[in-house]
Amino acid sequence: MSERDLIQELKSTIKDLSDEKEDLLVTIKQKESRIKSVMIKLENATQDVKNVGHRIAEQDKEITIIKEKLKDKNKIVKKEIDEEIEKYITTNGTIENDDSTTQKTEEVNKDENE
Repeated sequence: MSERDLIQELKSTIKDLSDEKEDLLVTIKQKESRIKSVMIKLENATQDVKNVGHRIAEQDKEITIIKEKLKDKNKIVKKEIDEEIEKYITTNGTIENDDSTTQKTEEVNKDENE
């Protein structure tokens, strides 16, 4: 090979390497862009998870408050039902559905009459 051929081969190799370098730089830029995009999505997802966590905590508090209110209401309703049953027993003397209570009430009435 002549010196001229060697120079031509060297120029060709340099050109190929320069083209490869440019292609690699483009690839690096594309990958960096994708990485930035994924990082932004990750940050958004993390923020969303935090927001959902706060909402769940708030709803848990609300549920606890509502359960307490329900317990209070149930106590009130139970008390009112018991009062109505007592009124019924006092006016009628017996509860017809419960035989043991009927017998006890009848025994109490007999004792009072004697």
